[in-house]
Amino acid sequence: MKLTWLGTAGFRIEVGETVLYLDPYIRRSAQARPQLSLRLEEITRADYIVVSHGHFDHAMDVPRIAKQTGARVLAPSTVCDGLRNRGVPDPQLWPLEGIKTLGLEDFRVRTIPAKHVRFDRKLILATLRRAWWRLPAALLRSIGYPTGHVMGYLFTSQECSWCFLGSAGYEPELIRDLSPDIALIPMQGRSDIHRVAAQMTALISPKWVIPHHHDDFYPPLTQMIDLEPFVQEVARQAPGTRVFVPKIGQIVEFRRGELRAIQEA
Repeated sequence: MKLTWLGTAGFRIEVGETVLYLDPYIRRSAQARPQLSLRLEEITRADYIVVSHGHFDHAMDVPRIAKQTGARVLAPSTVCDGLRNRGVPDPQLWPLEGIKTLGLEDFRVRTIPAKHVRFDRKLILATLRRAWWRLPAALLRSIGYPTGHVMGYLFTSQECSWCFLGSAGYEPELIRDLSPDIALIPMQGRSDIHRVAAQMTALISPKWVIPHHHDDFYPPLTQMIDLEPFVQEVARQAPGTRVFVPKIGQIVEFRRGELRAIQEA
């Protein structure tokens, strides 16, 4: 299995002959850090696009990629409604509800009903002090891309298994002891996100954890997240899990139980 972090919660995954995108958000602003060299029009191959929820930084680029590639789009049913309104044809949409397992060409995917992270007071106040003048524009964009229902996913192939959560809200009983090879864990939405994300990691109990959504994707409303406290918390709460932090645009391979970069960004 090969994996490329695309920034925010976005990933490109190759497993067998299948190309899968998770929450692809490609059209980053010129101020975003780090920058992604991939351009939206360069995406011409995708078999599936899997979406965790409807916010712009998770779903905005899905209609364009679906149109360019003909990919099937798996998303919560309420998110599919929004994607349909933005031009994704019904035959390409695969609305999801509840817990179910789907058998696809090179892997199975199990849905995990989830929640969006609840922003805490400290984070809200810090954001207001830093970027109050950008809030009207951000609110307008958010209205256009409502959350909808939130879904996590557990993928299983012959090579490996990986769990993807696009936001740091969760039901403990639904993620406990999933024990995948890799967990893709988000790092936005809380001032104590390092603790919350490590707690998620401990519950899931993966062999490896890859943090994502820690980039400054929409400044000044967002900022870079220091991952060192997360690394330390994982060592404390989930000592059996190893942390791997890929660079944006870097191809990473999972083989024989190990993660390693095979191509620089």
